[in-house]
Amino acid sequence: MNIKKAIIAGNAPSLKNIDYTLLPQDYDVFRCNQFYLEDKYYLGKKLKAVFFNSCVFFENYYTLKELIKNEEYTTSLIFCSSHKHLEEKDFLENFKDFYPDSTMGHEILSQLEQFYAWTIFNDVYKNRRFTSAIYMCAIAVAMGYKELYLAGIDFYNTGSTYAYTQRENLTRIFGDFEKYNGHTQDIELEALELLKELYDVKIYCL
Repeated sequence: MNIKKAIIAGNAPSLKNIDYTLLPQDYDVFRCNQFYLEDKYYLGKKLKAVFFNSCVFFENYYTLKELIKNEEYTTSLIFCSSHKHLEEKDFLENFKDFYPDSTMGHEILSQLEQFYAWTIFNDVYKNRRFTSAIYMCAIAVAMGYKELYLAGIDFYNTGSTYAYTQRENLTRIFGDFEKYNGHTQDIELEALELLKELYDVKIYCL
């Protein structure tokens, strides 16, 4: 039986300290947000899926297309890390008109019915929301991946949030990347435990 394996890469400082001896033989790579600011190809140029937050999807989509044109990265799938209950109605309704080769992540995430209900409840009632890295994990599970290998996901254990420097052009376009107070180590770990418990997934750290 061929078990689907994915490397889920965040952008935290530990991205620079991957133990490559722990990588499985065959895997797909998931990346998110401003991953392209890395100072070298920590996980190669060939990606399976990329994820961008809805508030900056317009800019990141264009950037991705330029990176692909310049042969800096390739990807099979493009996702918006959407939360249906938070998005503007026009954005939801017109998304495919503007980005026909992209997918609203919540449409995939909602296939994990128990996990999705837990996610919405925590966001709406408790102001607890996991980060893009854990969002990628959930999408991977919904896509049938059974082994997840985490890289660049530090659960806020380090002083720095990102493996890259926020340069002036980045902050001018996207603003300062301040930590959303609903993102906590607890919600991240709870989400991973729930994915393991409900969907028989194995999760490893690189």
